[in-house]
Amino acid sequence: NNSFIPFDLKIEYGLPTYNDKDAIYTYHFYHLLQRAKNVYIIYNTEIDALNGGEKSRFIQQLETENIHKIKHQIVSADIPTYLNRLEVVPKTETVHHKIIQLGQKGFSPSSLTNYIRNPLDFYYDKILGIKANHLVEETVAANTLGTIVHETLEELYTPLIGQLISIKEVQTLKKHINKTVLKHFEIVYKNGDVSTGKNLIIFEVAKRYVLNFLNHEITQLEAGNTIKIIALEDHEEVLISIDGINQTIKIKGMVDRVDEFNGQTRIIDYKTGKVTQDKVRVSSWDLILTDFDKYSKPFQILAYAYMRYKSGKSQFPLKAGIISFKNLSEGFLPFQKRVSHGKYSQEITMDILVAFESQLKQLILEIYNKDIPFTEKEIKALNF
Repeated sequence: NNSFIPFDLKIEYGLPTYNDKDAIYTYHFYHLLQRAKNVYIIYNTEIDALNGGEKSRFIQQLETENIHKIKHQIVSADIPTYLNRLEVVPKTETVHHKIIQLGQKGFSPSSLTNYIRNPLDFYYDKILGIKANHLVEETVAANTLGTIVHETLEELYTPLIGQLISIKEVQTLKKHINKTVLKHFEIVYKNGDVSTGKNLIIFEVAKRYVLNFLNHEITQLEAGNTIKIIALEDHEEVLISIDGINQTIKIKGMVDRVDEFNGQTRIIDYKTGKVTQDKVRVSSWDLILTDFDKYSKPFQILAYAYMRYKSGKSQFPLKAGIISFKNLSEGFLPFQKRVSHGKYSQEITMDILVAFESQLKQLILEIYNKDIPFTEKEIKALNF
């Protein structure tokens, strides 16, 4: 249909134009009709980007001529309607026995927030043991990137545990970024190729995340702050007793980093995604067990602070928060509790931990309660 010869040149030299094609199509159309007894002509009424969902000009012409017996029908597919019901799984004796075993083995903060998000996901994962599909990765996934950054920072900082770090020491760590990131890519990504394409880009992103973190650390030290590494990827575990449950419950988790910043203990959770300060605030304790999107991160970091304090590893004054690699300019984002309109307290006190413990026990009691089934929640689309 397309031609390099302009329309006016075709007219000048008597070459065929689209008008002639229209005439040829019309000729063939009418000759097909000439001796036919029954003709079925179908057109699509759906409007899309290219077509307006209208009849062809040939159909309109047949209707205008009014010399044929035309029967016009609009036909559509029979689409059944389904009533979407949220799935409910009752807590049978077998299920309750699994919950008891899980309490002995230990609840992690991530598993508890998974229950808050959708109890049915918790049931599939922790009770039935059905894990999410782990497909073979052709490109590095977001969780793989996060693991690599965590492992790299742990290896780089491990020699500095228990001492005040200096600018010179952090500068020295920069020299090892490339080989350390590559090493953990090969371990986590199972020797996958990171030399080309998207994987190369993600490999460079991981290196940049680590480099930016070290530069941020240097900036903090140059400003006169002191930083002492206490622990990295530290396994936490505590036992708690809950009225109404005839067993001690284990809470366990892994803290990415514990340090002392100007003499004050900080419990830090790394996030490779973007986190802002408003996502680490608690306005009302009543919402922490219902609003996953807003309070899942405060729940997790408070759980780490709670375990550190209960085990005697950390004492007051105490802060807990998140370092977001996509929002590193904001630095350490501490947990905040609203004390009045527009005012927030950053320090974690005994009152904070007591209030959190109350919510934690309430959540575990709900999981253990035979009369409360695992009920599916409607999950809102999350923005990443």
